[in-house]
Amino acid sequence: MYYSEITKIIEAGLDRDKDKVVNYALLLAKKLNQDGDEKSSKRITSVLSRKNNGSAITDALVAPPVDQESRMGIVDIDYKPVVPQIILSESTRARLDDFENTIKIKDKLDDLGMPFNMSLLLYGPPGCGKTSIANYLANKLELPLVTARLDTLISSLLGNTAKNLRRVFDFASRQPCVLFLDEFDAIAKARDDQHELGELKRVVNSLLQNIDAYCQHGILVAATNHQELLDDAIWRRFQTIIEVPKPNPNEIRLLFGNITNALDMSHIIPKQFSIIIEQLNGLSYSDIQTLTQNVVKQMIIKDETIASSFDFLCEIAVFKYHGNVDRQELIRYLLKCGLAQRAIAEYFHVSQRQVRNCLNSKGDE
Repeated sequence: MYYSEITKIIEAGLDRDKDKVVNYALLLAKKLNQDGDEKSSKRITSVLSRKNNGSAITDALVAPPVDQESRMGIVDIDYKPVVPQIILSESTRARLDDFENTIKIKDKLDDLGMPFNMSLLLYGPPGCGKTSIANYLANKLELPLVTARLDTLISSLLGNTAKNLRRVFDFASRQPCVLFLDEFDAIAKARDDQHELGELKRVVNSLLQNIDAYCQHGILVAATNHQELLDDAIWRRFQTIIEVPKPNPNEIRLLFGNITNALDMSHIIPKQFSIIIEQLNGLSYSDIQTLTQNVVKQMIIKDETIASSFDFLCEIAVFKYHGNVDRQELIRYLLKCGLAQRAIAEYFHVSQRQVRNCLNSKGDE
């Protein structure tokens, strides 16, 4: 039942790797305690403490690797990842839960001769929750999150990138953790790309070898916004592949309601609320959160306590047009959204004639 941890401890002992022995022994003790075998758990931690001259044993990771050229760290470590607010489609949530639950029964699958490759590839538009999912998984599994830093992992020296990759996987294999490779396409591009040098092909070959070796006992999560760039062989290395798309209207409604839960939105009637949700369609989770925070910021600046539909729709317009929008364009946008001319005039402190002029102006074409 605990073959994975025991195997790692034996391997580390034969390699005289004390740090790896300690970390996997701690994981074994934690699992025993969770399964109700408190006596065995305490026995393991007692041995570890005694062999450590009575000093407390913690879950601290071994010294992180650095790029030999710049001497900068090539991983970031989050020992207790914060659980973010994740709103996912039912199908995405189900597949994520299945991956998590399968990790927990890996020993049983091994016993049945069904080895499970603990690798997960997430793909989809930016801002839709891929990084949040990695944090969520690490938190649920009660493991540190080790994130590869691509800015230092990819070295300017020929051959160093592949070596850095090896250092990252070696480091992650020495203790229980979730290894996260974000912006995965930067190191996993198709090897038939004529615009890439031979170095990238060597990097991809090294990556494939490291994934094969690591994922039998280690947990790997990779994420990309550009799945079309990935090498064909990369797809075959991942046991679980999940698309993380932009939210649909129902998910937008739920997310928007959660984010604005603390706001007084009593002045927004159901029809206006539906207009806001409609205008948010096509945006990512991150986009929706950002523009909602901007509304709250503007309310604080204006010393207002009650949010209006105009506050949100104007912010949506500013966001969609990247800030390059004047008052006339805002008025035309609000008119297209179906808001009344009188209400728009009151919001901008102008006459209804001025609002109608905006509607009839050339910019409406």
